[in-house]
Amino acid sequence: MRLLCSRFFRLLTTLPILFQLPTGFAQEPGHELHHEQAQQQPTQEPSQPAPQVFFPMADQPSMEHHHHGEIPHVMPQFPHLGDSQRVVSGPIYELEQLEHMATSHNPTLRQAQQAVEAAQGRQRQSGLYPNPTVGYLGEEIRGGSYAGGEQGFFVEQPIILGGKLSLNRKVGAGEVKQRQAESEGQRRRVENDVRMAYYRVLAAQERLAIDRDLVAIAQTTVRVVHQLGNVGQADETEVLEAEVEEQRMEVAAGVSEHMLRRQWTNLTSVIGDPSLPDGSVAGRIDAELPSLDQRELLAALLAASPAVQFARASVERADAALNRARHETIPDLTLKGGLQQNFEPLNAPGLEVGLQGFAEIGLHLRLWDRNQGGIAAASANLEAAQAEVHRVELMLRKRYAASAEEYSSARLVADRYRVEILPRLESAYKLMTEQYGEMTASFIRVLTLQRMLYENETNYISALERAWTSSTTLSGFLLEDGLAPPSAMEIDSLGVSGGKAWDSNLPYSGLFMQQR
Repeated sequence: MRLLCSRFFRLLTTLPILFQLPTGFAQEPGHELHHEQAQQQPTQEPSQPAPQVFFPMADQPSMEHHHHGEIPHVMPQFPHLGDSQRVVSGPIYELEQLEHMATSHNPTLRQAQQAVEAAQGRQRQSGLYPNPTVGYLGEEIRGGSYAGGEQGFFVEQPIILGGKLSLNRKVGAGEVKQRQAESEGQRRRVENDVRMAYYRVLAAQERLAIDRDLVAIAQTTVRVVHQLGNVGQADETEVLEAEVEEQRMEVAAGVSEHMLRRQWTNLTSVIGDPSLPDGSVAGRIDAELPSLDQRELLAALLAASPAVQFARASVERADAALNRARHETIPDLTLKGGLQQNFEPLNAPGLEVGLQGFAEIGLHLRLWDRNQGGIAAASANLEAAQAEVHRVELMLRKRYAASAEEYSSARLVADRYRVEILPRLESAYKLMTEQYGEMTASFIRVLTLQRMLYENETNYISALERAWTSSTTLSGFLLEDGLAPPSAMEIDSLGVSGGKAWDSNLPYSGLFMQQR
């Protein structure tokens, strides 16, 4: 026992020599994201100083200070959210600013509005009265000594009976409502997509900041393990393990940087302005999550969703088309009249019959063709449209359940990290740093707990990202994909989100983020 205590004391006395490293915590790697400035000026790295690497024992000249209680107070460094803009240079964009840009630049919004105007034009055209026909009319035209004949003009006008033109306008009104529902759905899709892209960029910024801090922690661990190895206090396996962990953290930081670039591209694409100067987004991913009343959201979804409005407009249009098909059996009138000059000579020399008029009235009788097939087809279309409303409502309920479960699970994970997991890790890390300051714990254990704290902070960020995006989907009628064409005729192509289930079999370290 004395031998073990003696060896432990000798190890402690070597720590001031080993730990001749700069003080501070979480020094960032040298590379930064480079972005083009709005004025096309050369990019520069952020001038903000890198976080310092905490090393409380590095500057202790001797163990005498420790024995007399004169060691400086150990100050643990905790990860914090809200300053992720430091990892990216360039402009900082607010959410409202990005939404306004999308309103002006996203091409699908213009397409949706043009589709509404086109439907209104077709509605107006379908209710216009048919134009009259004007022509020349010649009869019994002959020459010779008995020259004569009848020549003149006529006007022919169809008269549409049975209110068929009014019914045409009602059919067109149904199409206009369909296009308006599509336009509203497209506006919602773009709005939701911009918000979700914003939260994904914000989360990607936070993850990159945390991952770069993890790289700094891993690099510090490698330096410490190497120095411990130099004095025989760490074997080669421990050195290799620390180096592997450093490589893993550097890969993770590189992947996070690539993911941030990808999410930024997605954001500028849905906005409709790929030339938008690279930058970062303002805001806090750990802001208070919205309180959602899921019963009210479901009721609003079934009552006012653009998908439901489109299906109901389809029923209205199909009903008007059936009514129009039934009125097709009502015959239309055709009126025809005109004037002509009759050149037939009379018995008196040099005299002709002269100017005369004529009139005709025709009625198109529906004896054999009474539009039986058209009526049957319109009736079948109406029944299908009514069934579609029910199908849409059921599909929305199903997809709402998936999205609601996704939000509830994401919020559960985020709340558990915020209230339970992270505070416990912070307490453990703080206690470990205090024990290290009292020379009762190794610096490696301090770094291990710190790395665990930062990794779980990344998990917390991912849970918050899922909570924000799923709440956006729930509040936005489950509509996604702001670059899909607005001319969708089915609920599935309206971009209705179905949500993604959580894998509850994963441990907390698995982040609950994998999707089935």
